[in-house]
Amino acid sequence: MIPPPFLDWAVWANLDRHRDVELILLKGHLFLEIFLASALSLRTSLTEPQIKSLSFSAKARALAEADAQLSKVMEHVRSLNKLRNKLAHEPFPDELQTELKNWSEQVLSSCSIQKHQKYTSRTKITQAIAALARKIYELSCNEPKAVSHPNQE
Repeated sequence: MIPPPFLDWAVWANLDRHRDVELILLKGHLFLEIFLASALSLRTSLTEPQIKSLSFSAKARALAEADAQLSKVMEHVRSLNKLRNKLAHEPFPDELQTELKNWSEQVLSSCSIQKHQKYTSRTKITQAIAALARKIYELSCNEPKAVSHPNQE
């Protein structure tokens, strides 16, 4: 198992070099999708092709169904996905910065994380995404593999 603080730092460091909050949202969403796919392969009997065919939302839903602890984390993941979809489908999304700030504060208040720097609106977002990645990794590595996913039978 990779030490969770290292994962936390690796995700944060890759996001923190970007200054544009919209780019951080998009790249953070991609990072989380990688962690979701990895967790699905560890926690379910889904095959790699099945996992690849799932949307981000379906991956989060499948993990939420796999475990109650992951279900709580997936609430934050689904909220981030809604913000990413808002950015992807609205040319000038209203209140995106405020919504991301509120989202990041909720995540940081519910996840323990190594604080890497002074918090600003932008750094809270990078650290919240890193905290979710770490939490997904920790929870997916701690549980036995599930028998199957009900929607894939």
